[in-house]
Amino acid sequence: MSISSTTPRKTPRQERSLRTVERILDAAARIFHEQGYAGATTNDIADEANLSIGSLYQYFPNKDAVLVALTKRHIESTTAGLTKLLGQLPPDPEMERIVREVVGFLLTQHEHDDLHLLVMHEAPRTHEINIALDQARSTLVDITSHLLTVRIEDRQQRELIARMVVATIDASVHDVILRQTKGRARTAAIDLTVNTALSIIDSI
Repeated sequence: MSISSTTPRKTPRQERSLRTVERILDAAARIFHEQGYAGATTNDIADEANLSIGSLYQYFPNKDAVLVALTKRHIESTTAGLTKLLGQLPPDPEMERIVREVVGFLLTQHEHDDLHLLVMHEAPRTHEINIALDQARSTLVDITSHLLTVRIEDRQQRELIARMVVATIDASVHDVILRQTKGRARTAAIDLTVNTALSIIDSI
């Protein structure tokens, strides 16, 4: 699949165009959920959005491009949600609480948001998506580094630890925790993830 096949035809600038794109993306999320990505068509999405297929094609050349746009929006939304969550924590919270809050948030995203599974596992990995993912990770690393300021004075060490913690939590949620059945196995995987992240923080 070429990158050009997933590139939007035009970037909306005016409020009306922005609303139209949001309608298309909201409709696509519903259609992909109900029919599955493989079974959905651009005609289905246009009908759900109450738009002509021509209007949809003004912005997206195909459903892959719609999915890529959904993925970018989802990454931004998840990052904003995590940022808000961490910003609402009380002053000087315990690191264990922070890690558990983050792990819990990410698990909720997976289990109650079918779109998350769709965009993270089926969306084409374009250059734009890779950039969006890198920006999201950088944001979370910056937040984590800020939270570690009291514990780690050296900036370079603090940023390294922050990157390790973010990478550990991300990989653990996707590759370990979600593969465990709910109950003792999953609880054990969560505890191990939390303890691993805390050991990284305490390693300096």
